[in-house]
Amino acid sequence: MKTILSILVLSLLTLSSNAQVNIELRIYHMLGTQAFQMSTTAQNNIGHDFQVERLQYYVSNFSIIHDGGVETPINVDTVALMNAADGVFSTIELGSHTITSVEGVKFYIGVPQPTNNADPSLYGPDHPLAPQSPSMHWGWASGYRFLAYEGTGGMNFSQVFQLHGLGNNNYFQTSVVATGQVINGTLVIALDADYVRGVDDINVSNGVIAHGVDQEDLTALENFRDYVFSSSTQDLTTSINDLEATAWTIYPNPSVSGVSTIEYNSQLAIDAIRVSNLAGQEVAFVETSNGSAQIELEESGVYFVTLLKDGKALSTKRIVKQ
Repeated sequence: MKTILSILVLSLLTLSSNAQVNIELRIYHMLGTQAFQMSTTAQNNIGHDFQVERLQYYVSNFSIIHDGGVETPINVDTVALMNAADGVFSTIELGSHTITSVEGVKFYIGVPQPTNNADPSLYGPDHPLAPQSPSMHWGWASGYRFLAYEGTGGMNFSQVFQLHGLGNNNYFQTSVVATGQVINGTLVIALDADYVRGVDDINVSNGVIAHGVDQEDLTALENFRDYVFSSSTQDLTTSINDLEATAWTIYPNPSVSGVSTIEYNSQLAIDAIRVSNLAGQEVAFVETSNGSAQIELEESGVYFVTLLKDGKALSTKRIVKQ
């Protein structure tokens, strides 16, 4: 009997170690050690005071480092548009994977080729690569603004600075040592993004305007690659106050049958849910108001599920139909 029990326990442990878990990358928006806020005074490493008025950037091409150096790449079509003004943190769904211990994460700042030089009008309104206001697209030849960092500096913050970094040659990968923590059944990899470091060694006091590939715009992209991101110091169990980012779930995800349930916090006051494919085309639209809804996907692939309130997108997550 003891031998049988030992075999049973070993079998259960093996199954547990091979189980897939949903992975979420959470990026906390910071100015130094404080939560990011627009028009808040900060100071860079060369002593220049500044205030941020716009901060958006793309992240893409993710990989998770785990379990003794194994590198698991995420779907290359996963592109997210970060907006520091969206809340305490932004969430990127990285799918479901067999991972026990997270050791780090890799991703690129910007949009990969050939997507970078594609037509943004091909994407639906909820897709991160769709036309934005203000624009994140420079033109077909140059592609997207990988980073749009704008603000004011100088005497009485009278000098406007604009750093718009782009260019396929400036599509940089960053690698961050980080661990994961299971929160409500999801393995969360949390990073702090200190946007003060994004303007290291840049004179933000003299009204610098750099839109391109080889001036202060390049320095800003290099700073994002080298200095901005680090393993988060946040208490993940007490920082779940951003309802738009955390108060809803999709399960199962991935889905084999194509049928998934969406549950959300009633405080969000959602009135509809839209599902779009990778091309941005709407494939499902469900009106809802009772805290849950069900969607059904017919074809295998990657989709984006968006919660809507009064016709405006509140939050978007990725779902996979196997």
